[in-house]
Amino acid sequence: MKVSSYFAKTNQGPYLNINEDDILIDLNNMIFAIFDGLGGSSIGDHAVDLSKNVFHSFFTKISNDPDATLPFFYSEQYALETNALVNALFMAHEELLKENSEREMMERGAVSTCSAMISGNTLSLASIGNCMACLFRDGYLSLLNSPDTLVPFGGNYENNVSKTFPLSAIGLFKDFPVKIEEFLLKDNDKIIFLSDGAYSRLTFEELESVVRHYSKDDKSLAEHLMGTTNDRGNLDNQSAIVLSL
Repeated sequence: MKVSSYFAKTNQGPYLNINEDDILIDLNNMIFAIFDGLGGSSIGDHAVDLSKNVFHSFFTKISNDPDATLPFFYSEQYALETNALVNALFMAHEELLKENSEREMMERGAVSTCSAMISGNTLSLASIGNCMACLFRDGYLSLLNSPDTLVPFGGNYENNVSKTFPLSAIGLFKDFPVKIEEFLLKDNDKIIFLSDGAYSRLTFEELESVVRHYSKDDKSLAEHLMGTTNDRGNLDNQSAIVLSL
């Protein structure tokens, strides 16, 4: 399965001076990830940098080494690529958890992520925290993961505002309840990754409508989603990745 086009954007949003979000696009290894930091200036952004770099470095190392071991997680239920993806997130979690253990509680950072790999026609997805992944196929949108937040996504957007705080994250607690999914892809599928700053002020129906309307224009799709949330008073950082297959 090939990516025919993509658009990725991350910014600090309309009110913040620093961006604690980040994105990862690695077409050589077909890995894609969105990161949302927690902790404030010089904390959340540092946590994202650390997590992103450790995740990417570890994943590329084990994926290119047939003799590499999977030190944290292995399940026969999932493909080897999915196991590698989960282990890379575990490595990032361990590194940030170690760093946080030497800091006071108010100085600790944490990171939500939705990370994915495409291998053949299989999408491996591992997520924790408040980032979201969706699949648009044959004119319809479906959620690929359920963000771990105070209020489930959907319904009246006003009920989502300020309630997308992550209940779990990289580096936050010793336990690491990562959510793991695998999906079979088809030609012409579109995959969308969003941080909560890009989706929290949208209903599912609105999100689906925007994706359907801009299904041929990845850039306009992402920018319209961000623009709508900003028009409704967004105060958060924003990130989006749109992949067209």
